[in-house]
Amino acid sequence: MLISLSTAFNAASVVIQVSWILISVFGIVRMYFLYRRIQFTDEEMEFINEQLPKLPFHLARKLLDIGIWVEGDRGFELTRQGERNNSLIYLKSGRAEVLQNNIHIATCGPGSFIGEMTVLSDAPATATVRLVSTARLLCLEAEALRALSQSEAAIASVIQNSFSRDMRLKLEATSRHVGTMNQVDMGDCT
Repeated sequence: MLISLSTAFNAASVVIQVSWILISVFGIVRMYFLYRRIQFTDEEMEFINEQLPKLPFHLARKLLDIGIWVEGDRGFELTRQGERNNSLIYLKSGRAEVLQNNIHIATCGPGSFIGEMTVLSDAPATATVRLVSTARLLCLEAEALRALSQSEAAIASVIQNSFSRDMRLKLEATSRHVGTMNQVDMGDCT
């Protein structure tokens, strides 16, 4: 547009076009500096690629900033049935058993979320989850996660999709386990 104004000069149009160019350049430079400062560890990138692949990096950084990576020892309780979760936990490595009323109902492996069913609603945990091996964990503070989910719709959407995928995988594993138990039980009866 600016070039076309050289043949039919109009001062007001030139000012408007130059303003748009300056605003665009400012926006591009700002985005460059924002994204250039965002850095992730290998561990964080693995988490983003597995659990948050559609989340823009600046929002992924916001989410990871409310969390901490820790080592968990065998026997450590991640959640306790009937109590509110202080954190959403991502199990990067290791295994955890899920107990409901002190009865083993499932096992969670690497890539699982712990507390995903209740953390956003601030409801009490539906089961006790305890590590059965040493584990590497990402703990995202529950209150900060709820606040971030309310202020950033994109984060809320991607987290809900991750939770849905995780619950589907857990249900499939439980179904396979129950199917195997039924086969074994039927085999013992014959």
